[in-house]
Amino acid sequence: MNKCKVVSKLGISQLIIKSQKGQQLSEREVYSINNNEVSGLLHLDVVSKGASFKLVYNITGFVTFKEYLKKALNKETFARILKNILENLKATQETFINQQMLLLDFEHVLVNPATEHIYFTCVPIQGIETGTPLRDFLLNIIQYSTFVPGEDNSYIREYITILNSGINFSVFELEEYINKLTGKRSQIEGQMKECPGCHQMVKRGTNYCPYCGTKVTGTTGNVGKKIYDPLSGDISDEPSENNGNSNHPKPNTNTQGLSSGTTVLGADPGGTTVLGSEELDAPVYPYLIRNKNEEKIPVDKPVFRIGKEKQYSDYFVSDNNAVSRSHADIITRNGRYYIKDLNSTNKTYVDGKAIPIEKEVEIFSKTRLRLANEDFVFYID
Repeated sequence: MNKCKVVSKLGISQLIIKSQKGQQLSEREVYSINNNEVSGLLHLDVVSKGASFKLVYNITGFVTFKEYLKKALNKETFARILKNILENLKATQETFINQQMLLLDFEHVLVNPATEHIYFTCVPIQGIETGTPLRDFLLNIIQYSTFVPGEDNSYIREYITILNSGINFSVFELEEYINKLTGKRSQIEGQMKECPGCHQMVKRGTNYCPYCGTKVTGTTGNVGKKIYDPLSGDISDEPSENNGNSNHPKPNTNTQGLSSGTTVLGADPGGTTVLGSEELDAPVYPYLIRNKNEEKIPVDKPVFRIGKEKQYSDYFVSDNNAVSRSHADIITRNGRYYIKDLNSTNKTYVDGKAIPIEKEVEIFSKTRLRLANEDFVFYID
């Protein structure tokens, strides 16, 4: 990690971070920060000298997060702190600030004591890794905090449980937790619905459950559940629970006289229900946007390969020789998404960081991907 030091002179305090040999400034992040495109990040000046440079942050009047947490916290204050941190993280995601550039330690996360607003220090250097994982930072808040004695602290145990649910804990679950602490009605509840097959919560408007393939929209009446198989791409009826012992008449499968493209899906006691094939909504896939030409590329297979050799790839980059024949796979598994570099010549990058070969790295909506020098953004509808 680059050397950091605080210099105080004539009533002005500055945090100074020096570049190391060969490091390059990420000017896009500098522009975003200093033009207020993202809230919750300290502004900075860049002082260049030859091939090296210094990042200078004015921290006059700020206190460290570690110092701020010395005062006793109650549930309301704790919720406000978490809400502020979550808002900052969302702002960085929306403006594509790489979270690896954030100094998530308790000496460089700063607080304005007048407004009690929390600010992150972003180090806009290409390829930098600041070291502290987000989950560890959030857990360490408990270690550095003092809580009001006598208050029911069950909310603290619940917070720790959420963060210990796995390395890739759900930020949505954390947001729900904050809403619960503040008494705010869940905003996520209206955006999610339960899959009738596996009972997982999926985004409202999703046609087929990404966990089990069950159709989650448009299933009404006595029409059987529709099952989408993510591996084969087939759509089929789920067997009825009546196991053939029902007194209801069997569905009429005689399609003579029906117009082309019409499918008989089922029947009720009053007669046959005939539905057009358009009733079977097409599955919704994640997709890539290729920066060069803004092409939208559906990631429509469980293992979706990108490369420059057409016969080996699901999407082939025909106009860039820097991309390898079989460069990378995007993998869909249990509703989550990963990218794996296939020992490419010019590497695969996730949010500016080169990933190891043959190792799956989880990606999320708006993750920036680079294959050699070809840029994409991954989206999940």
